[in-house]
Amino acid sequence: MDAYFSGTFEHQLDDKNRLRIPAKFRKTLVGERGEKSYSFARGMNGCIYVFPEEVLQETLAELSKEKMGEASLASLLFFSSVYTAEEDAQGRVVLPSKLKAIAGITKDIVTVGRGKRLEIWSAERFEELTSPSNFEEEFRKLGI
Repeated sequence: MDAYFSGTFEHQLDDKNRLRIPAKFRKTLVGERGEKSYSFARGMNGCIYVFPEEVLQETLAELSKEKMGEASLASLLFFSSVYTAEEDAQGRVVLPSKLKAIAGITKDIVTVGRGKRLEIWSAERFEELTSPSNFEEEFRKLGI
């Protein structure tokens, strides 16, 4: 995968728990044959990861060969939390209820580009995580 995700978008689930992946991000989720191909998975700190199919397959392959011994429970939790996204004709996708509950999402969401994946956060949890932090101190950790 050559493209990387970056940026933040605030939006909402509709009344049927559907969301639209922001247009900027949808372009990168297109598969080799032009179809939208991506999956949801349980993420860290209470978010939902969104993986393009190619990145998901790379991630699953790495986890399969390297992490099964020492992190077998973590591997089980991750593998069992992967859900294929299925868009309707209007480009909306239903957020899996189990992941929605784990992420504490009710209505307002924040979608963040995070390199090779997206992260979907409840707006409240994202605000809690990011607002009190000292940007300069955290940014120094990146070494940029």
